[in-house]
Amino acid sequence: MMVPETNMLPCNGEMENGFCKEDLSDIEENQEELDQSSHSNIGKPPRNTTGMRHCISQATLAGASPLESPTQILPLKSSSSDDSGYVPIFRSGSYSEIGPKPNMEDEHICINDLCKHIGSSKGLLSPGAFYGVFDGHGGIDAASFTQKNLLSFIVEDTHFPSMVKRAIRNAFVKADNALADTQSLDNTSGTTALTALILGR
Repeated sequence: MMVPETNMLPCNGEMENGFCKEDLSDIEENQEELDQSSHSNIGKPPRNTTGMRHCISQATLAGASPLESPTQILPLKSSSSDDSGYVPIFRSGSYSEIGPKPNMEDEHICINDLCKHIGSSKGLLSPGAFYGVFDGHGGIDAASFTQKNLLSFIVEDTHFPSMVKRAIRNAFVKADNALADTQSLDNTSGTTALTALILGR
C-alpha cells in the first residue's frame, strides 16, 4: 500500500543509512547509467552532480525527541485552538556556485529566527523565518542592495504584520525605487528576487 500523496512504497526489508536496502541497488544502477551517459554530454551543464548541495529547510516540533523522524508529515491545517503546543523551528542551509560567469553576481539570505533578527518591537507574536535568493545580472550591486534592504522595507511598512501581502508588495516597489535612485550603485545591474516569508505555522 502506498502512503497518500507520495510515490514511495514503504520499506519491507532492512534499512541502511536511511535507505531501504532493496532500493540501494536501483540507486547504484542509476548512478552507473548517469556516469556512462555523462561522457556523451560534453559541453552541456552538469546534471546530478554530487558536489552541488541544495538549500534545505525544515520545521520541527519544539522539544521533540531526537529519536523522532525529522521527515514526519505534519497536517497543513491548524487545529481550532492555538493551544496545540506546536511551535515551529526553522533550519536552513545554502550553497552557491558561480557558474560560467567571471564574477559571482548572486546573493541570498537565510534568517531562521525572524523574531530575534528584527527584535520584539515589530509586534511579531509567533516564530517566523525569511529566505531569499537574488539572481544578479550586469553586476552584483542590485542583488546585494536588495538582499541587504528588502526585509527592512517589509517590516518597516505600516501594514506589517497585519496585512503581510500588502507590506511585501510595497516593499518590493520601495526597493525598486530606492535602487533606481541610489547614485552610488551601478545602474546597469539588476536582480531577480525570489523570497519566502514564513510567519507562525
